[in-house]
Amino acid sequence: MKRTEIEEIRRVTGDYASEALKARQAWLELRLKQDPEIRKLFVRVADGIADELKRGGSSMVDDWLLERMEAQLSSLIEQLNTGLTLSLERSIAAAVDIGSRYNRAVTIDLMTQKVSIPRITKDGLENMFVRINESAVQAYWSRTRYGMKLSERIWDTSQGAGDVIRNIVQDGIAKGQDAITTARALEAYVRGDANVMSKYYEGMMSRMKGRVPEDLSYQALRTARSETTAALGQGAILSARASPSCKGIKFCLSPAHRVRDVCDELARHDVGLGPGVYPLDDPPPYPAHPNTLSYLIETHETPKDFTNRLRGWIDNPNSQPALNDWYATHYMSAA
Repeated sequence: MKRTEIEEIRRVTGDYASEALKARQAWLELRLKQDPEIRKLFVRVADGIADELKRGGSSMVDDWLLERMEAQLSSLIEQLNTGLTLSLERSIAAAVDIGSRYNRAVTIDLMTQKVSIPRITKDGLENMFVRINESAVQAYWSRTRYGMKLSERIWDTSQGAGDVIRNIVQDGIAKGQDAITTARALEAYVRGDANVMSKYYEGMMSRMKGRVPEDLSYQALRTARSETTAALGQGAILSARASPSCKGIKFCLSPAHRVRDVCDELARHDVGLGPGVYPLDDPPPYPAHPNTLSYLIETHETPKDFTNRLRGWIDNPNSQPALNDWYATHYMSAA
């Protein structure tokens, strides 16, 4: 029988299960907020154009109204691009932070509560993880995927939304519809209300197949979900590498996982650390695909084993070269 997600997290994280579960809850809440926030941006753009069209009343759309609409659309596309960028900036920073929370909590507890180490402080450790998160976010926006930076892909998505709206308006003109009917169809389309849309704009989706997606915001939502999930993974991986008690990263399937795909292979793969557990220098690809429900859990030494190593390090620093290296590479570099 499959374990529930909570059972699996508790099993892997042991004494620190509550911290892992709080981080998981924060991630789910972030995901729940993300989609509505992005959809509102697209509704705002469509409503702005619809309002401009409605100024034409029941008359046909003419050159004057099209010129006004185009000026308004250019402005709204800029606003959409800015809104998407700000939304992704917030969610990526939040995801990196959430991804690092569990490792941060474990490290701070082990190194300031379980054992007292004069040269290591809670503030020093907090600062170390803040620096790691900041570097992760900066690197994230600089990286290139599919030959484009994220900012460029956001701009393409914004421009694409403008093209779809133009197609809808132009199709209304070609059908001889008045401005108000076209405006109402546009408002219904962006809200996904097929019944209302067909009332005002019969046959639009079949007639414009390939030019008008079923969901105007789908590409932006797909990008946001994938990028935010990847940022969560980066936060987990980079903070794991900075946590001296961390041994590996486990790739876990969600209980809601139903269709067999690459996630099954990643969860079964065993390099000698156990099924689905990967070394810190060779973590699993994450997310393995868009909209994945799979998740990562970092595996740590037991508190007893790690605190024994810490005490040995305090007594004789040369007896624990790995901790010496961690202190110089991660802790002191963030001081």
